[in-house]
Amino acid sequence: MFDNLTSRRQERKAARILNERPLRVANEELRILVSSVQDLVDRLETAADPELKRLRKQAEAALARARAAIGEGGAQLGEQARELAEQGQRYVRRRPLTSLAVVALAMLAVGLVTGRAMAATD
Repeated sequence: MFDNLTSRRQERKAARILNERPLRVANEELRILVSSVQDLVDRLETAADPELKRLRKQAEAALARARAAIGEGGAQLGEQARELAEQGQRYVRRRPLTSLAVVALAMLAVGLVTGRAMAATD
């Protein structure tokens, strides 16, 4: 979706979209993936090789299962993601200092782990 970014302005806009609408971006990426797999399956339709025919049938079955899972769970996943995001926002608003402390500790832990890993490779 964001493969052809050419300028800093486009990159900032893409980052803002990813930040503001992650579920929409994920759904769009999933739609593109399903479309690409469907295109591949369609191109394999005229294949004469028995192995390619077998692979095509497997890809069709996997695509059908993926579409069914998306159809059944897509709305539910979206609702769960929204609810988790709202809970996180409520927690941060109620306890901003605690949230800041947790983030600071997490960053310290990441720094310690990466520092040790860098020291071990030297």
